[in-house]
Amino acid sequence: MLPAAASSVGARVFASAAAAIAVAGTSLGLLMPSLASAASAGPNLVTGSAYLVAPANLIGGHYYESFPGFADFGLTLDGAFALAATGDDNPALKNIVTFLDSEGKDPSGNTINDWTGIGTAFASGGSIGKEALLAEVVGDNPRDFGGHDLITALDASVCARASKGTNTSCAAAGNYTYASSVFDQSLGIVAQLRAGQTSDAAAPVAYLESLQNADGSFPSLIPDSGDQDVDSTAMAVMALALADDATATADAAAGVTWIARQQAKDGGFPGTGGNSVNSAGLAIQALTLQAAAYQPQINAALAFLASEQNRDGGFNADAGGQRGSNVRASTQAVGGAVGTSFGTLHRDLSTTPTSTPTKTATPKPAKTPTPEPEVTVIQPATSATASATPTGKPAPLAASSQPPTVAPSSGVSRALADASSDSDLPADLWWTAAAVAIVATVVIALLLLRRRRLYPPPAGAGQAGPAGGASS
Repeated sequence: MLPAAASSVGARVFASAAAAIAVAGTSLGLLMPSLASAASAGPNLVTGSAYLVAPANLIGGHYYESFPGFADFGLTLDGAFALAATGDDNPALKNIVTFLDSEGKDPSGNTINDWTGIGTAFASGGSIGKEALLAEVVGDNPRDFGGHDLITALDASVCARASKGTNTSCAAAGNYTYASSVFDQSLGIVAQLRAGQTSDAAAPVAYLESLQNADGSFPSLIPDSGDQDVDSTAMAVMALALADDATATADAAAGVTWIARQQAKDGGFPGTGGNSVNSAGLAIQALTLQAAAYQPQINAALAFLASEQNRDGGFNADAGGQRGSNVRASTQAVGGAVGTSFGTLHRDLSTTPTSTPTKTATPKPAKTPTPEPEVTVIQPATSATASATPTGKPAPLAASSQPPTVAPSSGVSRALADASSDSDLPADLWWTAAAVAIVATVVIALLLLRRRRLYPPPAGAGQAGPAGGASS
C-alpha cells in the first residue's frame, strides 16, 4: 500500500499514465501491474483525519455535535478512536481527551458524565465502558478519568439478574445496566478486559456469547432482536478475541467467517441504506484479526471505502444513499481502515503537547429546548447501526447509527429538543418573513390609495338619503 499522504499524488499520476496508454491501445494491467495495484489502495487517511478535525466538524477542537449546542459524546469518542488509529493528528486527539477528562461542558452545560449517567441510578455500562476504553487507548488512567473511577463503575454496572416490571435496566445476568445493544455489551467487555478485570468480565462475556446466532452472527439489540448485524458482529468478535479462552476464540472465528460471507461485489457490507461505510470499517477491523485468511476481502473493503471518500476527506454514509460527507460514517471509515482492533488499539500521547484549537463560532441557543414530553436519552456506544455505535446504534463507535436508548427520566441525561421547536429555524428566516409582510402591507395600502384617486366616489355619496337616514 502506498503511504496515505502520497495516495492523492499517486492517483493523479496513475490517471495520466492510464490515459496515455489507453490512447496507444495498450493494456495498462499487463504493462504496469504494480502501479495498477497501487491505484486500488485504500482511502486517504491523512485527508480523512483532516476532515475529522476540521473546525466545522470538531467544535472548538473538543467535540462533535448531532444537534446545535449539544455535544454528541458517543460520536466524539468515535472520532477520538479514529484519530488514535491513524496517529495523523495527536495534538487534536489530546485536545479531545483533555476536554473529556476535565469534564468540559458543551453550550447546554452537559459533560460526558451526563451522557454516561455515572453515579446515578441510570448509569449506562456500555457508555462508561466506551469512555474507559478511550482512557486505556491513550495510556491514561481509567480509574481517574472524567472525575470518576470508570472501572469500578463499570464493574458495578454488571447485572446480577434480569430486572422486572417497568425496570428495563437489565436484560439478563451479565448484561451491563442500560446496555441495550451488542455494541454496548462489547465495549464494556473490552474496557474491563483491558483493565485486567478478567473475573469481573466473565459474566458479561458469557452473556454476549449467549446472544450469538447459530450462523456465527450477532443481533443488533439487547434483548435479542433476532436479526443479523455486521456492525454488532464485528464489535462482538473484537471483544471475544480479547477474552482469550477456547470458547470465546471459537465464537470469534465463527463471527469473522460470517462477516466475510456478507461482503458484496463492490467490497462493501450491507446496511440499512445500502452498502454501509460504517459496516465496511468495522468489518475490516474484525477481518484483520485473521488477516492471513481474509486479505482479499480486506483489500476489497478498503477499495470500497476509497470509492466512498469525498474530496474534503470525509465519507458518504453508504453507497446507496445521499452523497456528502458524514462525520459519523467518517469516524468509522478512518479508524476501521487502519484495521486495528479496539482490543489492542493504542496511541501514546505522553509527549504530545496540547494545541490551541481554532475557535469556531458556536452560538449558544437563545433558549434551552424543553422537549414535550421530556425524553431522557442514554446514548448507546456507537456505529452507524452505532458510533463504536451499532447500525440499528449506539450510533457506531460507531456511527453510529443505532437509535438512542430511551430510559426512565433522569436529571443527568441529555434531553433532545422537540423537533418542532421554532429554535430549529434560523433567526434570519423569521426576520425575512416579517420584512416581507411589512412590504406587502405597504404595497397593498398604496394600491388602495391609487384606486381611490383614479376612481373617486360618486357626487353626493356619503350624505343623508331622502328619508334622512345616514348612508353607510
